[in-house]
Amino acid sequence: MLFSKLIKQTFVVLILATFSLATLANGAKPAFWKVEHNGTTSYMLGSIHIGDSKWYPLSKEIMDGFAQSKQLVIEVDATDPVKAMAMQQQMMLPKGQTLKTTLSPATYEKLSAYFAKNGMPMASIEPMKPWAASTIISLLPYLKAQLAPQYGVDPLFIARAKMKNMPLIELETMQFQVDMLARTFNDEKMLLELLELPDSEALKLIDFWKKGDMAGLDKLMAEQMTPKQFDEMLVKRNKNWVAPLSKIFDGKTQTFVVVGAAHMAGEFGMPTLLKKAGYKVTRIQ
Repeated sequence: MLFSKLIKQTFVVLILATFSLATLANGAKPAFWKVEHNGTTSYMLGSIHIGDSKWYPLSKEIMDGFAQSKQLVIEVDATDPVKAMAMQQQMMLPKGQTLKTTLSPATYEKLSAYFAKNGMPMASIEPMKPWAASTIISLLPYLKAQLAPQYGVDPLFIARAKMKNMPLIELETMQFQVDMLARTFNDEKMLLELLELPDSEALKLIDFWKKGDMAGLDKLMAEQMTPKQFDEMLVKRNKNWVAPLSKIFDGKTQTFVVVGAAHMAGEFGMPTLLKKAGYKVTRIQ
């Protein structure tokens, strides 16, 4: 099924471990920050969780910052196959239920037509909960554009950190993220909006990230997310991260932070929140 294929793509750690960032052609200039406090310099990079091999290597500034760092901070280690399997299990409907029995006939018909149009079998998502089907649908424009989970920014840094035996610090748990997605994609209206979103609109996220256009990214998130999603998925989480990141930055260990790029944008983005908390945050790319 489709999700199983995504799991295999995303979590083949051995492939990631042998992937050389230094051998690829540069194709992205994402926004990058340094955080200075108490004589220690740490770094923050906004990531995209699905990507293209042509983006690498990332800039010298980014790779030097990673090389100098002693620990990696991430949202959650989604490359852990045990965590991935646990998440997959929670995405499934109870035995005997399917999307056909769960969704309204009109919504199910539109969903079936969408999958037929894109040459994909409904069987790949039929056993999933509606919120889980929505997350898969949100990935399809990127997959059709030949992007792949194994080239996402955070999986690559996680793999390199594991190769170096660099400590990983997770800001959240997989269970937290499952619960969040279940809350924020919990009705048919949101699913229908995803079906109607043109691929070109979804792919703007990639363009803004590659160019480091944080103003454009902030505006895009406000346009494409509901107020509930924006608050639950970005604002509240960013505010929750200030305390653990402050504790990390108050120490003397150089740290490299990689979280989703949308968490870096706007008045509620991590650079702004950390500045307000008293840290010197400077954009260096």
